[in-house]
Amino acid sequence: LIQAIRTTGNAEYFVTSRDGAAYHRNAAEPLIYQLESAGYDDIRVKGGGRIDRNDAKKEMHIYGYSYSFGQPDHGISRSVVLADPQFKDYTVTTSNEGY
Repeated sequence: LIQAIRTTGNAEYFVTSRDGAAYHRNAAEPLIYQLESAGYDDIRVKGGGRIDRNDAKKEMHIYGYSYSFGQPDHGISRSVVLADPQFKDYTVTTSNEGY
């Protein structure tokens, strides 16, 4: 979960995932660079976790935490995912359990 703020705006939240990323940092860095290029000034990783996605069943499970970034608010992550038209028909569940 990444929070980014432009100098003229409110906080916006982003969720990113990279299949096969060795560490949460590896998943977050490309999006951080994109946000910087788009004019965001204050970018903070609010926590990490895992995402299990099943496109055939239109299900997604967001869970766990990151040793480096800590426990995110999975409720915010869920809201961000459901706001994306690509996932509007998905069932998205969350849990703080697991790594």
